[in-house]
Amino acid sequence: MPDYNFETLSTYDFELLARDLLQAELRKRLESFAKGRDGGIDFRFQSTDSEVVVQCKHYSDFDALYSVLKRDELQKVTRLKPKRYILVVSTALTPHRKKLLFDLLSPYCREQSDILGKEDLNNLLGIHPAIEQKNFKLWLTSTPVMEKILHGGIWGDTDLTVQRIRQRTSRYVPNRSLDRAKRILDKHHFCIIAGIPGIGKTTLAEILLLEYVDRHDFQAIRIANDLSEIKAVKNPRSRQIFYFDDFLGKTALDKLQKNEDQRLMELIEEVSANGNWRFVLTTREYILNAARLRYEVLANPPVQIKPCIVDLADYTRPIRAKILYNHIFFSDLPDPFKRALLDNKRYETILAHPNYNPRIIDHMTQFHNLANVPVHRYFEEFVKSLVNPVRIWDHAFRNQLGEAPQHVLLVMASLPHEILVGDLEIAFQAFYEYRRARLHFTTTSRDFEFALKQLDGNFIKTDLIGKDRVVAFHNPSVRDFLENYLAGTPNDVVDLFESAVFFDQFTHLWQGRRGTRFSGIQTNHQQFMEVLARGFSKPNCRVMRIQIGSQTTGVERMETSPESRMVFAIEVASDFGKKDSQHVVDQLLALLRDRAEAGDANKEDLVRLLQLLSLQQGTSATHLPIFVAAKNYLTDNLDDLEDFKSAAQFIKSFPGEIQASQLHSIGESFRLFCEGYDVASDDDPSSIRNVADDLEFISSQLDVDTDGLPDRLIEAAEEIETQNALDNYEPEDDDDWRSNTPAPDGIDDMFEGLLNEIDERSR
Repeated sequence: MPDYNFETLSTYDFELLARDLLQAELRKRLESFAKGRDGGIDFRFQSTDSEVVVQCKHYSDFDALYSVLKRDELQKVTRLKPKRYILVVSTALTPHRKKLLFDLLSPYCREQSDILGKEDLNNLLGIHPAIEQKNFKLWLTSTPVMEKILHGGIWGDTDLTVQRIRQRTSRYVPNRSLDRAKRILDKHHFCIIAGIPGIGKTTLAEILLLEYVDRHDFQAIRIANDLSEIKAVKNPRSRQIFYFDDFLGKTALDKLQKNEDQRLMELIEEVSANGNWRFVLTTREYILNAARLRYEVLANPPVQIKPCIVDLADYTRPIRAKILYNHIFFSDLPDPFKRALLDNKRYETILAHPNYNPRIIDHMTQFHNLANVPVHRYFEEFVKSLVNPVRIWDHAFRNQLGEAPQHVLLVMASLPHEILVGDLEIAFQAFYEYRRARLHFTTTSRDFEFALKQLDGNFIKTDLIGKDRVVAFHNPSVRDFLENYLAGTPNDVVDLFESAVFFDQFTHLWQGRRGTRFSGIQTNHQQFMEVLARGFSKPNCRVMRIQIGSQTTGVERMETSPESRMVFAIEVASDFGKKDSQHVVDQLLALLRDRAEAGDANKEDLVRLLQLLSLQQGTSATHLPIFVAAKNYLTDNLDDLEDFKSAAQFIKSFPGEIQASQLHSIGESFRLFCEGYDVASDDDPSSIRNVADDLEFISSQLDVDTDGLPDRLIEAAEEIETQNALDNYEPEDDDDWRSNTPAPDGIDDMFEGLLNEIDERSR
């Protein structure tokens, strides 16, 4: 038998559940009435010879329930004098408690079974399972499902706690985008959810994941930063659903690493052909449009990409009303603040506002975000936040935070999305000390510790991933605000790059606000270039998750090679102009020449660097001192596939630079490599196809016969895919995800009912 406590249901949801269960049990259609000052009737069945009145009370505390019934409801039922009165409560009822209620309400309650408590409702849910499935908030946030979610590794990185999951689902209201996303996911096996910031993309994706885990027994695997995170855990023979939130970047097009656009499309192709797999991705719509312009593979994909666009049109007035109602009902707002939104139907202004946005609704119904806002100004502040969403963070940043918390946020704006807390402290201390010396404010040794505590759960969120503690912005709108703030404060930008301790800070500050350069860098370009040169060898702080089996055990830093950094430096110098920056470029190239001569360079990145240098020089890079060292390094001591691939890329980019005898020697080495290659060394079809493509490319550049090795690899990949298809899975078509939403003419009644509950508590 189910064992729900119904705490995740609002009063409105609880009443609808009670109505559905009673209609199924009594086999009678019940008339519905508003929850407001209803005269003691929520539902009613009436005929010529009988009248059944139903009243619902959503209380967890029995004493409070009994007090309200004795003070208010007894008078109403006495006035109504129904032939039969049924009371439905969410409270747990012992035989003694049920008798107390029966004695209070008889003779209108004809027998004790006319009083249904928590245990009775769970019994009816067991008898009528279709109603249980229809009310997804029940099973989606139940303890067994929560345990399956956490123990199954969906959030193995603890990105979401049980409290966060329950909070999101209790406030979520299904809309048309949910049906669209399910149809796309069922048909194509993958779905890109796109929309404007704060529209509910992440929540929609998480609802889909939870449903697939609980109802279809999938294992959900979250990709935090890079597709390589799932290489060790994906299994084509297992039901798995992959989840990549903001896969193209949080606020700008910056997420995909080199060649990852191709790897992403290959994974999507694999998923679309495998009935055991599903793939859910989210992104902002404008970033998706930019990616289609930048990445050829996204502009002309091998499979049809039809994103599920979530837009404001999905939020009809009833949907908006239910979202606002849920957020008010489940909020920690004191009753006077709730009344400020409900009195005189002020909620109508919010529902009709053109900037209505679930993220703003969520922010403005959390009491800790309303510090120093008196109750008489709360509604006004709510509307101002709709008019200008940036002010949500701007007011708190400027007026509620001290020096240390402000500095933590500013330095985080120069860092990757997610980093180790220890790395944030290092970057903070460098920035904080630099500013203290310049601005002369006082500091203490515990400023970082106190700042983190003040910001956590509001501006930022910290999580424990294995043994590693990481930190990120609470949601992308915080970074949006800070980038907007830095766009107007050039001195802050200069201080950030002058005090940078991680190389990632240069690349992130360079991106600016949505791809538009910060004026603090644009007007101080020579200074930025000089600091970049001095910080060329600074460590990285971007992290990726470590997967062992289905568990995430921690994170590790993702280091970028000096050759890749040089590519960035040349792009910066080119943007600023050769005259001011060429001496810095020459200085760095001398360092990289030494690396190539010592055999320490990253070969793939070194080829990219030579290609870029040729473009920047306007002719060829062959006259540069680094070129000879790079050529020798790239064409000697070739041991593995990556070595041969880099050599082939060099030969293609610089034809005629390799003598015929050396080219023949490289080709012979490659032929021997192919002879010894084990076709059965990999069971990942995507990886196998990548190897086949690389072999084809290398053989074409070296003019070497691989004796059909690429074809044998493709056959091996197809055999694995065929085996996977034998266990193809198709979800049921009769899933009903629709939730009861108020009819347009019932919205006022719904909010009136909430106001009535506040009145009951105040009496």
